[in-house]
Amino acid sequence: MNYQFNVPAKNLAGDQIKDETGKELTCGKILAGTLVNQSKGDAIKYFNWALKMYNCELINLDKSDVKVLTDFVEANEQMTVLAKAQILEILNKKESSNGK
Repeated sequence: MNYQFNVPAKNLAGDQIKDETGKELTCGKILAGTLVNQSKGDAIKYFNWALKMYNCELINLDKSDVKVLTDFVEANEQMTVLAKAQILEILNKKESSNGK
């Protein structure tokens, strides 16, 4: 299934989050940055996912890939709950829309 992480990351007020340079962040860019900063895991897979997320491309993920990403996000101690929740919503929406 195809997943799109090019979704604006929002703060609690509903405004789009910006990085230190003033550029608007997406959930994909947040997750991409976290994936490439790992020292464990499937380096090639994480890197390829990160490239696609960062460049706002669709990512084809099978059920096992979704589980890997979900577990990664939930266990990650670098990401805030604010970012995690928005990323998990993307993964959960796609899963629930497929009747899984």
